[in-house]
Amino acid sequence: MSQPSHKIISAALQGDDAALDALAGAWLPHVYAWCHRLGGPTVDAEDAAHEVLIIMCRRIHKVASPGQFPSWLFGITRRVIANHRRRAWVRRWVPGPQRERVDPGWGPHRTAEARSTAAAVWRALESLPASQREVLVLTELEEHSSAEVAELLAIPQGTVKSRLRAARRAFRKAIERDPATPIAHHHEVY
Repeated sequence: MSQPSHKIISAALQGDDAALDALAGAWLPHVYAWCHRLGGPTVDAEDAAHEVLIIMCRRIHKVASPGQFPSWLFGITRRVIANHRRRAWVRRWVPGPQRERVDPGWGPHRTAEARSTAAAVWRALESLPASQREVLVLTELEEHSSAEVAELLAIPQGTVKSRLRAARRAFRKAIERDPATPIAHHHEVY
């Protein structure tokens, strides 16, 4: 995913509506991916991403410089995801329809296995502290370098590396402890 130049960010910071539209369009894939991967199956990633972009448009004037924009936007995404996860926690206690996301071309066995694997991965990710989950998602799923993650999270690169090591260890243990995890017995995890 390519990111907009500092020139577009600067123009948006100065109130250029066309640049703000371009900025929102350029960052939507990033924000959606963050929301999907950090939110888990209980968070509507599209709804969360939409909320992040609305907040971005309303508060962009608070960004001091173009270089701070990525970490500022990730901070907004973190807060929005935390709010959505809290709401999802409440919703799980209120009965309602369950959404199925199944590929119609798959047979029942493959669909059940994929659903079981995905659920195990989400359980393992959700068992991690937010700081470890963020680093693991950004480095392993988003494929950002440790320097990029450090910039996004506004933390030292050494902290990123130590959190990543701890996250990998905790993720592996969570997968191994989960008796319903089909991948724990077939694949080496991290």
